[in-house]
Amino acid sequence: MAKHALKQTNWYVIQVLTGREEWICGNIKQMMDPLLYDNCFVPLRETAYKKRGKYINITKPLFPGYLFLITDHINQVNAGLWKIAQFTRVLGTGNSFVPLEEEEVKVFQSLTDKAFNVSLSKGFIVGNEITITEGPLQGHEGRIRKIDRHKRMAIIEMSFLGKGTNVRVPLEIVEKR
Repeated sequence: MAKHALKQTNWYVIQVLTGREEWICGNIKQMMDPLLYDNCFVPLRETAYKKRGKYINITKPLFPGYLFLITDHINQVNAGLWKIAQFTRVLGTGNSFVPLEEEEVKVFQSLTDKAFNVSLSKGFIVGNEITITEGPLQGHEGRIRKIDRHKRMAIIEMSFLGKGTNVRVPLEIVEKR
């Protein structure tokens, strides 16, 4: 299971146009003063895609339409974001920006690698009991709400900005007994 050092900075979520996550993150890295933020990234997940009878792995955003920014200077960052075309908004409530809770960050980091990507987990099912034998879902079996064996996906529930959110992550069930 991948672990990251928990930064003493705040993790903010930025809503953007779906499909433009990487492009806007690249613009932030080009246009924003690097002293204002620690990292800007789009978390990705592997997914198996069947093409001409064979499965190939592709990556897709874990949270389509969102990117993450780690900063302690959100007001200055937000002012700079308005200069970027197609920027939507930093998520928050009312007039204040809301960072992810520390527990949300810890769960997110436990599911991702150093590049903030969720890789394929493998497991098996005995009756109604799911056991994950390898991958980032190991130890998170209780979060699994649904499994789509055909698409090699699991839908897990995790807290995202204080709300329970269903997230699609890669899972291959190698055996069902």
